[in-house]
Amino acid sequence: MSESQNLPNLAIGYSRARLLMFFGGSLVLTLLCAALAFSWQEGKNVTTFEVAACYIGAVFFGLATCRMLLRLISARQPVVYISRVGIRDTRLADETIAWSAVRKIFLWEQRARKFVVLKVDPLVAERFSGGFLTQALSMMNKAVGADSVIVNAGGLTTTTETLLDTCKQYWGAGRPAHVDHAVTEVEVEPEPVS
Repeated sequence: MSESQNLPNLAIGYSRARLLMFFGGSLVLTLLCAALAFSWQEGKNVTTFEVAACYIGAVFFGLATCRMLLRLISARQPVVYISRVGIRDTRLADETIAWSAVRKIFLWEQRARKFVVLKVDPLVAERFSGGFLTQALSMMNKAVGADSVIVNAGGLTTTTETLLDTCKQYWGAGRPAHVDHAVTEVEVEPEPVS
């Protein structure tokens, strides 16, 4: 039995504990910004810039709170599927990226946040460039290459390092064996015909 047949199909979902932590933090920041905005209006020597910043902060963190609440509600379903065939991140698209289309897997760090980057064939990368999330992350895609797909482990039940190791293990088992070095074939002299 080959190594790829021993690997189970994995389904990774959101971590409720992490989402609750993010939800609590964004709720506290929303309430803090709103309280400062409303209480500063009564105070003296407060500039309109400070009040406007608090209003903008209240709106921003309020939207983040709503987003975390929606994620908490939908956290029952897995979002990343890893199998012997490939990887599928439903946050990006409903398509599976075959391991044979992945050229390289590496870890990318941006401002203390880590991401798993799949460098894929350009034709496969084009299918994932049309999504809203991918367009929002276009600046990050340009930094790691246009033919890359970024898998974010933030909020999931696994860490980025574990996701990277798992992807590399499945990638190694799921793609066809390629010979990296050129093998020289020995030419056989034809036998003389008598």
